[in-house]
Amino acid sequence: MNKHDVTQDLCPLCQQSNTCAVESGEPIDACWCTRVTFPPKNAMLGAMPASSSCICEACIDKLNQQVELGIKRLD
Repeated sequence: MNKHDVTQDLCPLCQQSNTCAVESGEPIDACWCTRVTFPPKNAMLGAMPASSSCICEACIDKLNQQVELGIKRLD
């Protein structure tokens, strides 16, 4: 196994499971990400490290909260 295989199931922001259905072999329609609202692209780009793995639902919620409140969370 290479490093890429090991980390694709982890959120690059919090290092917790991203529970990506596609990474688990399920169709994209089964993934939680098809049922949530993502923050604007500029909020995502500012938070995302250089990674191709999916971020988790908890981090999406935190980013949406940042945008809504106009703040930058430090956790």
